[in-house]
Amino acid sequence: MTKKPTGLAAFTGGRGIPEQQDQATPAPQKRERAKGDTVALTVRLSRAEWMRLSNLAMTQGVSLQALAVEGFSAVLAKHGLPPVTE
Repeated sequence: MTKKPTGLAAFTGGRGIPEQQDQATPAPQKRERAKGDTVALTVRLSRAEWMRLSNLAMTQGVSLQALAVEGFSAVLAKHGLPPVTE
């Protein structure tokens, strides 16, 4: 009778770290996200703040993306760095 794995082994399929692998130099992993020239970014806001920004974007006739880029550029300028390029 085979013993069912428990703990972390239940999620990893029982794969452990091979004994011969050096712990100080992990094996390179294949990158799954942010491969291209453009990457996605998630920003969390309260619903009220999102509404304020959405209303401003509509009033100004721009997208939330444009407002975000403007804001990120302002932060970079504050630190003496060049603005975000779209």
